[in-house]
Amino acid sequence: MNIVRENVDALNAVLTVKIEKPDYESQVEAKLRDYRRKAQVPGFRPGMVPMGMIKKMYQKSATVEEVSKKIPDGINDYVQANHLHLLGEPIPSDKAQTVDFDTQTEFEFKYDVAIAPEVQLTIDSSITIPYYNIAIPDGEVQRRIETTRAYYGKIVRGAQIKKDDLATVDLAQSKEGGLNVENVILSLKVIPEAEQQALLGLPEGASVEVNVRKMLTNDVDCAAFLKITRQQLEEVDPVFTITIKEISHVEPAEMNQEFFDTVYGEGVVRSEEEFIDRVKSGVRSELLSKSNQRFNIDTCSVLVQKAALELPEAFLKRWLLLTAEGKMTENEVEETFPNVAEKLRWDLIVRHILQQQNIEVTERDLLNAAKKIVMQRLVGYGVDTIREDRLVEFAQSVLNRPEERKHIIEYAIETRVIEHVRSNVTIEQKEVSSEEFNEINSRI
Repeated sequence: MNIVRENVDALNAVLTVKIEKPDYESQVEAKLRDYRRKAQVPGFRPGMVPMGMIKKMYQKSATVEEVSKKIPDGINDYVQANHLHLLGEPIPSDKAQTVDFDTQTEFEFKYDVAIAPEVQLTIDSSITIPYYNIAIPDGEVQRRIETTRAYYGKIVRGAQIKKDDLATVDLAQSKEGGLNVENVILSLKVIPEAEQQALLGLPEGASVEVNVRKMLTNDVDCAAFLKITRQQLEEVDPVFTITIKEISHVEPAEMNQEFFDTVYGEGVVRSEEEFIDRVKSGVRSELLSKSNQRFNIDTCSVLVQKAALELPEAFLKRWLLLTAEGKMTENEVEETFPNVAEKLRWDLIVRHILQQQNIEVTERDLLNAAKKIVMQRLVGYGVDTIREDRLVEFAQSVLNRPEERKHIIEYAIETRVIEHVRSNVTIEQKEVSSEEFNEINSRI
């Protein structure tokens, strides 16, 4: 096999792959012998079919298969031997000649390839990147304390409905064919204050007429409450008689040693003051994570702009369209391409810094990255605190999944690169409120 590269420009090239009979002949012969051994042809015993018949039946398909195998392997070897860094994958060229496997024994294939641009970027103090320090919102620490106490609290039966109570109720319509729903949970917290008044103070067994559409203004919530679909909700009379079956509320956990041990582990926190400090530390940690995420975004934006990498856009759009396999139109490729191009440029910069600085990612780096990812997910589910041993256990479990591990490796590499950038550029510190930060972050 012979491969020749013809440079179209600095970013585009055509690879001409020439395959001659000696390149594939032995493999085809071996495949035909295997076919002959397994062939079931009427009139012939297994393994005794004439080779001429086998060739007539299978030689073309065997040749196509073996030649097709040679192409990607050959291109891959060529790329590695010549230290080429390609973007995307080779695409069959429009300049390629028609191949006839019935008459030809030598074949020529042409593939368009995109060459990655060389990154010329120095990470130093001449580069300025903003970093936003977010102030803790007023009342946030107390809110977290109350949320944590409620999470670890216990459910207590109540005599009359109060504002923060949960009620198990039945709903019924007296008219013929009316809807009846039993044993649904109602939280007064989600009901508008004006609608709460009809329920507040009611004891178990009491009934009252309500309009569920006013009580639960979100259609999805209202349909779920009535155990029907959103389409059915449009046809249902919203007036129901609601009967209180059971009243309960969450009694917050007491601020004692048992509670502290449950939340943070035995003996880690020994007083209410220490508990408040730990909660405050958790809030700071969460805000720090948001600041760092924003810094990562700004770092990417600043360095991509600074490097000003030119990409082979026409090739990349063709490649995206082909790999989408009909799932994207040309217009959709055009719409998404700016984001794809930004990601490609950033990946090239990360690779450049990684190689230039000989940065290596260790198992400890991967575990730390996995812990951050797990914690972000837990916060998304409303869990603000978790014991370190449990966090490590969850992180290790995530690392043991191949697809998750691949993602975490990429995350850890980017983290190490960001750390290098942060220690070498000029950081413009900016103090902002949570509201100001949210406004800034909405511009992503």
